[in-house]
Amino acid sequence: MEEELRFAYFSIVPARRSLKRDGANVALGSRAIDILLFLISTPGTLKTNDEIVKHVWPDTYVDEANLRVHLSALRKALGDTKSEPQFIANIPGRGYTFVGEVIRDRKNTQREPIRPPTPDDGGQKVFGRNQIIEGILEQLPKSRLFTITGPGGIGKSTVAKAVVSQLAGELEIIKVELSDIASGDLVPAAVASSLGLKYRSDNVLATICATLETRPVTIFLDGCEHLIDDVTDFVEAVLQRTSNTRFLATSREPLRASGERVHRLLPLDVPVSTVKLEEALASPAVQLFVQRADACLGGYQLTEMDVPIVIDICARLDGIALAIELAAGRLESMSILSLAASLHDCFRVLSRGRRTALPRHQTLRATLDWSYQLLAVDEQRGLNELSIFRGRFSISAAAAVLSDDTYDLVAALVAKSLVVAETSAFTQLYRLLDTTRIYAAEKLAQTHGVSPAMEKFGTYLLQLFDTSSARIYSQTTEEAVEEFGHIVLGLRACLDWALSTGGNKLLGARLTVAALPLFFKLSLYDECISAVTASIDYLNANPGIDEASRMKLYTAMGWPQIITAASPGRGVEAWNESADIAERLGDVDHQLRAIWGLWVDAINRAEPKTGLHLATRFAKLAISSPDPADIVIGNRIRGATLHWLGRHAESETYLETMLRDYQGLPSTGHVIRFQFDQRVTAQIILSRCKWFLGRQQEAMADVVSTLEYAQSVGHYASLTNALAEAACPLALMSGQDRLAAEYIALLKEHTKATMLDVWRTYAVCFEAELLRRQGDDRTALSQIQSGLQSLRNAGFNLFETMFITTEARALSGLGRNVEAMNVINTAMEKCAASGVAWWQPEMLRTKAEIQLKTSDLGEARSTLALAYEFAQSAGAIPLLKSVEDSVFACGLYEKQLSTRQNAS
Repeated sequence: MEEELRFAYFSIVPARRSLKRDGANVALGSRAIDILLFLISTPGTLKTNDEIVKHVWPDTYVDEANLRVHLSALRKALGDTKSEPQFIANIPGRGYTFVGEVIRDRKNTQREPIRPPTPDDGGQKVFGRNQIIEGILEQLPKSRLFTITGPGGIGKSTVAKAVVSQLAGELEIIKVELSDIASGDLVPAAVASSLGLKYRSDNVLATICATLETRPVTIFLDGCEHLIDDVTDFVEAVLQRTSNTRFLATSREPLRASGERVHRLLPLDVPVSTVKLEEALASPAVQLFVQRADACLGGYQLTEMDVPIVIDICARLDGIALAIELAAGRLESMSILSLAASLHDCFRVLSRGRRTALPRHQTLRATLDWSYQLLAVDEQRGLNELSIFRGRFSISAAAAVLSDDTYDLVAALVAKSLVVAETSAFTQLYRLLDTTRIYAAEKLAQTHGVSPAMEKFGTYLLQLFDTSSARIYSQTTEEAVEEFGHIVLGLRACLDWALSTGGNKLLGARLTVAALPLFFKLSLYDECISAVTASIDYLNANPGIDEASRMKLYTAMGWPQIITAASPGRGVEAWNESADIAERLGDVDHQLRAIWGLWVDAINRAEPKTGLHLATRFAKLAISSPDPADIVIGNRIRGATLHWLGRHAESETYLETMLRDYQGLPSTGHVIRFQFDQRVTAQIILSRCKWFLGRQQEAMADVVSTLEYAQSVGHYASLTNALAEAACPLALMSGQDRLAAEYIALLKEHTKATMLDVWRTYAVCFEAELLRRQGDDRTALSQIQSGLQSLRNAGFNLFETMFITTEARALSGLGRNVEAMNVINTAMEKCAASGVAWWQPEMLRTKAEIQLKTSDLGEARSTLALAYEFAQSAGAIPLLKSVEDSVFACGLYEKQLSTRQNAS
């Protein structure tokens, strides 16, 4: 019994993992199928992003951007939209739910056994092609000419022989093997010989047609590609002169004859590397590998340990049946780990096929040699040039690289199964299978064509990013992935070439600058810093060659997101260098960016007095900026600075004014210029101000809205910033430990896959406070001290005062009160010099707690009085109440009561 799930005009049988629309198969990747099955299993139930990721990628970390990409593909396949979902609805910040009506139906059906091909194939099993064979059997009566196409080694002959074996009892089948025929003139003679006819050379076609008219025959022409024109002429002539004859052909390209139906054979399905043994053994590619390895070794069983290695081998060989067979055959002389490690030189390794196989199937290189030699000279050159692309590429990218007519060349290579065509939401995309790409790349290198092709590709990317930057600014991360995600692999390869010895380093530097919006939008900070560093090194060594690019690269070098916890001072140096160049060039925009960067550094170093000076400098220069938003952003910078100075009411006024004025301004890339969504960054500090001013519920509600907004616009740096600076600390300050734990887990999840190690360290420190509250002072102390050291090394002291209170209380909890007091006093001296005042009352309250433990009641009373004054001056109502609570709890009730009564 199999269960079938139906919704609208779609159906899916979970056991078969095949989605159909009105009975026709819908192309969908295995991960998208996993997501659909997970959501549809409990329709109407919300599945969080974390739940979906853990189900689809168990025990493996993937960024949520991967989830969004596969959900986008799934929605596309279902014809669904985000704005008006019929099937999959998104709840921003939470997850997804299947909203369509699902009908469950159990059918008494059994999966048909794999049909063996004809005996002359040596009893070779067919893996993963049952549905294709069934489909071809259904299609054959509808056309007198059916051609199975696909790249070399994909299994065309195997599938065709399996089809023929099913027809053998019903029809007369005549097989004609064409691979050994060198001349197209001999095609009619080969067919006549297979029919057992005697003929004269001048009337062979007439003899064949006369015979075929008297007996309904299906002629199986295997391996037509090298005789394609002559085979096509022969087939069309026979079809015109007979009424019952049918042809089944295999070829690496269609015959393009009248009335031809074509089935393009795709690679075998390869599962994700994280599947378990049982699921791996259900994969056709893995089944083929295991069967061939078993035959080669005289016994082989796939183990749980081998599963990811075998899947990696099959994936790197593009699911091509011949390549997988050849790879498994090498296990007689090497281990499976050695085999996987050696596949970078796949043509040397995959060189021992079956002795009975056709010569072109003896080795992987022979298979590709056969296809390559059948190409015209311009097609060979075009295939070589296309080998510079990693992953998918557009027709416009191909046009920039190819030396000959693009459309005809690409169409010809697609037809000959050397280029794969794929449909995207934005455009038609193409790709080379990795084995084909490696082969063609060798040919390109032999003709010294790599640098010219890469040069053209780099120029194309430069122009593309220059014209697309405004669109990238305005897109969500999901939209940018859909439109530009396919470029990333090619961009990476082009930069690797350009910035290496022998490349065009000036082009590489300029391309790095042009690609910054995409690097930032997709949070590709690791490769961004690598390219930026190499580009700056080149431009510094060649002064004056391109100062504008050098300025922009130093601007990127100062981004907070790419400053690691092991690079103290790098941001300040980068911003100062950028500011100097911008001033020399008269570039107001980059002067403002540099001042902003220096201001960020001052705030992160917990130096708000310096920050206020830089905020004033920014505001003065913003007056001369052509972008009216810069004045508004200046208000945000000033408002944030005032908050850290403990002037929360003033800060709130500036931020509310900023948000009101910013609302009506056009979006012109402020996220890229100032690294964060300006609404999110303003709302983060505004939420904090509301909390300190006594409106805690409103503040926490704002935090939720801010997180949802940051996620909805798809800007995950801003989302991470909101978690680090608002959600986590405010939840802790409110005593909502469970909520704090959730936010801390989210922060750690968002930062562990990238170089956002400063924010990740924040999460570690916030977590230490939770541990302390749970009574684990020893672990809390170790964790907070390690985190504080990392943050100090990187110059990120924004939350040092908050983290110091955790450290001091943990020390005190372990009876180390002298050390605790020294920690607090040192921190307070720094605050007096820097102007940090937002957490001053709580630090003083912590100090008083330690003094009480050491029976220093007089000093404790004085310290609490000072804490009270600080909290009252700042208008920090929650901190004021905490001080009062400490006064009453400790029995130090004197003039504070009268103050409280007067205030009430």
